[in-house]
Amino acid sequence: MLSINKDQKRNKVIEKRLLNKKDFLIIAGRDPDLNIDNLKKMKVNELRALFKLTHSIDGNLKDMRGNCFGCLTSLRHDYTSKLNKNYCMDCL
Repeated sequence: MLSINKDQKRNKVIEKRLLNKKDFLIIAGRDPDLNIDNLKKMKVNELRALFKLTHSIDGNLKDMRGNCFGCLTSLRHDYTSKLNKNYCMDCL
């Protein structure tokens, strides 16, 4: 029985998703103090910096800046892509 639990943990599928502008507007809609009209004019990168959130991992919102946005491994200075600083060379 114990080996089945280990296998289930090993084969567990993690749902990870990069947050987009629509997600941030939904989050902002829950807070009556925020002005949604100003947030609609902002870029996604600015919203990620404002809310300090980047991903939804298994339904939990997390800040994964400093990690590759594609595979979530930590970004090393020598392994970041020249096209986009938030992705590793393997993901682009």
